[in-house]
Amino acid sequence: MKKVLLVNPWIYDFSAYDFGIKPVGLLRIGQFLREKGTKVSLVDCMEGCRRSKDEYGFSKIRKEKIDKPDMLKDIERAYFRYGIPVSEFLNKISMISEIDEIYITSGMTYWYPGVHLAIKLLKERFNKTPITLGGIYATICHKHARLTSNADIIWKGSFFDKEYFCQSGFYPAYDLLLDKEILPIQLTTGCPFRCTYCASRMFSAKFEMKDPVNLFEEVMYYNRAFGTKSFVFYDDALAYRSSEGIKRFLRLIIASGAQFTFHTPNGLHARFIDEELSELFKKTNFRDLRISLETSDEGVQQFTGGKVSNNDLKLALRNLKEAGFAKKDLGVYILMGASYIDMEKTMDDIIFINSLGAKAILASYSPIPGTLDYKILVKNKIIKDNIDPLWHNKTIFSELLMPAYIRKAREIRRFTSNLNKT
Repeated sequence: MKKVLLVNPWIYDFSAYDFGIKPVGLLRIGQFLREKGTKVSLVDCMEGCRRSKDEYGFSKIRKEKIDKPDMLKDIERAYFRYGIPVSEFLNKISMISEIDEIYITSGMTYWYPGVHLAIKLLKERFNKTPITLGGIYATICHKHARLTSNADIIWKGSFFDKEYFCQSGFYPAYDLLLDKEILPIQLTTGCPFRCTYCASRMFSAKFEMKDPVNLFEEVMYYNRAFGTKSFVFYDDALAYRSSEGIKRFLRLIIASGAQFTFHTPNGLHARFIDEELSELFKKTNFRDLRISLETSDEGVQQFTGGKVSNNDLKLALRNLKEAGFAKKDLGVYILMGASYIDMEKTMDDIIFINSLGAKAILASYSPIPGTLDYKILVKNKIIKDNIDPLWHNKTIFSELLMPAYIRKAREIRRFTSNLNKT
């Protein structure tokens, strides 16, 4: 029997938090291979590393302070490796005698040092076993991964097409996970919008939706098999075409009498949150709803893609509050640090969100290769093309470009924290 090892590597960053993160793509591959008769095992560097869970079940991640790469030496913040100790990783792979293929996933582009370390250690242990690298870093920074990762195959884009995403009964191999208290689910892939700062289209060229009945059956299966009662939507456009999608799914949940909680950390499109959807969200126990705005500057809204207007947000929040949601469960994403959003304007954005009875959630800007934003930054010689992915880090990009950013950002964060409590 063919044997395959799946590996979810470490996170290397200045900060990290778990919002139900799981290596879903990797586990879909694992299930696909199982159905072909392959024996599959998993080494997850995030396994057992969740700490201090909050009221929603999310948590901080165990970390180890490490030396910063040379190019980050001037950043006056500690740098960490998040996940299990290296010694534990070595122990796990030492217990595996033979393996035919290794598949390793990758998250944010600037987390690549964790990917590289995992590949190095795997090569030392299984020197003749081919390693395939996929995921976000492998796709967005394909050339960098090809030249520096030492993986044998670099997979670009999604491993599966619409047929596999929409197929009934084809679930990720979540049984390989140690922690199944909160699991990711997905009703749709892709997004109908083309925001200038977003890389969604690099993974899903068009918007696709699976049958809501299939998702309902999937959720019920996880509940029966693992006892899971909390789910995180990974969708980029969950509320789009809601009448044929999310509304149908939520009516099935209500009709079943099952009691779950749902979360939307990726952000919802405000313009599609009508009265009916708001009521369905409330009846099916959605918590800590996240809605995307980025900025209240209407000119910038149009410049970046026109996915939302201030009136869209006002109406969405009114509908949600009338359905019974309170401020503590209504978070609106505000983008901080983009070159086209003035820091003083960010303060106005936060005040605007608070005036609508919601929390402002600050999202630090990160330039992503392949996006229109990135191309403009290169064209204007603000950054160089093919820069090291470490420079994509949301923590350092604005700090290096705007000398006053650090001081102002701290002021904004304190201001936001205090205002969100009122």
